[in-house]
Amino acid sequence: MNNVKNDVKFLAFCVEIYKSKKGISGKNAYNYLQCTDATDFIIDCYGALHTTGSLYIVDSIDDFIANNYSGN
Repeated sequence: MNNVKNDVKFLAFCVEIYKSKKGISGKNAYNYLQCTDATDFIIDCYGALHTTGSLYIVDSIDDFIANNYSGN
């Protein structure tokens, strides 16, 4: 249960920093990250990402989307 709680908190944190860096609403940020499977990436990479800074996290998310999302 504790891991799920940490995952949700970290995902919320990532949505917040992503929306701020991109100048979009939290709802739009979450929807975009969800439809590009970036939410799964964030949870799967929690161990590596949670120790980094916000700019690195946003860059990592953008890199993941660029390399893995075909827009379908």
